Amino acid sequence: MTQNDFLKKIEDILTANTTLVNELSDILEISQDSAYRRIRGTTQLTIDEVTKLCRNFKISFDVFDDIDINSVTFSYLKLENKNDSFDTYLKVMLKDLNLIKNAKQQKITYACEDIPIFYNYKYPLLGAFKIFYWMEAILNNNDSEGKKFTETFIPQELMEGGRQIFEAYLDIPSVEIWTDTTYYSVIKQIEFFWESGRFESNEVVIKILAELAQLIKDIQLQAEIGRKLQGSTAQSGQKASYELYFSEIEIGNNCVLVDLGNTKSVYLGHMSFSTISTLNKTYCNLSEQWLSNMIRKATPVSKVSEKIRYQFFRKAYTNIETLKQRVLNS
Repeated sequence: MTQNDFLKKIEDILTANTTLVNELSDILEISQDSAYRRIRGTTQLTIDEVTKLCRNFKISFDVFDDIDINSVTFSYLKLENKNDSFDTYLKVMLKDLNLIKNAKQQKITYACEDIPIFYNYKYPLLGAFKIFYWMEAILNNNDSEGKKFTETFIPQELMEGGRQIFEAYLDIPSVEIWTDTTYYSVIKQIEFFWESGRFESNEVVIKILAELAQLIKDIQLQAEIGRKLQGSTAQSGQKASYELYFSEIEIGNNCVLVDLGNTKSVYLGHMSFSTISTLNKTYCNLSEQWLSNMIRKATPVSKVSEKIRYQFFRKAYTNIETLKQRVLNS
């Protein structure tokens, strides 16, 4: 990769009201004239300058190596078993989404093993339960160990961070690929914690299941109109374009391809809900080919007949109702 290609990648992720010359001048602490010389290629970036730019824009050094296709560098955020760590996790996710949202060109293609994490935060109790589940079951959080989930258990600042994440995702055009088990993991999580006596009351479980059913209903409506929704009606704030596909091929892991024009990145799920990411050109192109193949073999759910959409989501409603009845009759 040339210096010009590297700087173009940075320019792709800049907001519409930001210029490359101003960013280089600010980050590298150089004059605008010096910044222009680096953009034109008359002055070469130093190793220290490349390092500063990579750190600021979260670009890995393997963007300069398009030859070794068997070696890919990923970035990840280390999480610890405490609330502060999860707060940092949410802030990093929000920063990444805002970077994507504010780019001149943007699109997300999401192969969903689970319901995309962003949607959970639209619903107060469901979002709070998911945070409780991740902190307890995955991170072994000391603050939640052995405690029961209540409607006020999760700190409000974490919930506010989640809400901002949902709002940011609404503004990014997206294509999602679901299977008939995409929704199933959250039902199993609720069921496991209920059977383990980890809820304050059955009433809380019923409320969470009601919000999950509303989430599915909202996704169904998004698919119908082809737009993301702020609320739960077609008139409640239509946002970025939305496409949904049903795949009979199991996905196996959450995979997100971010397309910013000349620059692409891939986020992969690992350790249940964490992500690793890369800008490696070869890997991103191969991921794009894989996702395109998945879409080609999938069934469109967006903007098709109501019968097809209903059949697709019917299993989700049935499974939610089955658990609800178990809880009510317990």
